[in-house]
Amino acid sequence: MTETTKETTNISIDQFGEQYGNLRIINPKADKAMVRSLEKYGQLTPVVVTRTGVTDYELLDGFKRLRGGRALSYTHLRSLILELNERAGKAVIMQLNWVGKTISSMEEALVLHSLCYEDKLSQVEIATLLGRHKSWVNRRIALIERLCDEAQNSIKLGLIPVSMGRDLARLPHGNQEPLLEKIHKHHLTCRETKKIAAALLMRPKHEHAAILSSPWELLRPKDLEGIVQDKNFDPLVTELQRKLVTMERHCLGVACALGTTVLNQFTEKEELLLTNCCKQAISSVERVHNDLRRTITPKDYP
Repeated sequence: MTETTKETTNISIDQFGEQYGNLRIINPKADKAMVRSLEKYGQLTPVVVTRTGVTDYELLDGFKRLRGGRALSYTHLRSLILELNERAGKAVIMQLNWVGKTISSMEEALVLHSLCYEDKLSQVEIATLLGRHKSWVNRRIALIERLCDEAQNSIKLGLIPVSMGRDLARLPHGNQEPLLEKIHKHHLTCRETKKIAAALLMRPKHEHAAILSSPWELLRPKDLEGIVQDKNFDPLVTELQRKLVTMERHCLGVACALGTTVLNQFTEKEELLLTNCCKQAISSVERVHNDLRRTITPKDYP
């Protein structure tokens, strides 16, 4: 990638093109925070643009600053101008936001998908352009391809958070749209969405329609489900049973999540964190397993 010109200047807001805006995801909370920052401190850093004509520019980085500037009736934004072709422009979007860690895995997927299918680059060429491994490129592209069009649009417009997109991407397309409809209709939280998605992955296919038609049945508190209520029992018996049932549910949930997750899709730091958590969990699970075996008699153990 060659940068032939680098200069900073004030550019009229009317001169900014936003064709790269569809590669970034709108976050309403972050937009509000940007407006507050602009009101209090003004524009602290320039937006980054590439020149498309004598007086026209395409915005590469600074979409929140642009929306915030418009909300506050700014007429100009301080801008850094780079002379780049379209492919290099998309690479710069990634590189600028990697520095500040302000780009999500879903946004990376959008950029890579665009380079692959719009710019016709092979995954090897994309990996070389960005200095990443081909397997990383493949995983990111697969992430966006697993999402139905409606889910992609909802994420791009900031109607649902990126974390919900990751849960939806684990499901077949036939389940994504009905679940997305329930998310919008019932204003489901990320935690509720994750619980429904996990149920759809774990339960047999013939139960999916019932789960999707009545998600609240699944989301109702079930703390007492499966707990034997008998006033003649020692309270410690009931408490131990409650903890064992809760542990079983959590174990199934973790198994489901790990079974559909590849750790090397994350950054090196994130992967290390999760790997260490897995090691700690293994130690705890082994201790629990040994205690359970000692508690029950061999003839009762399958």
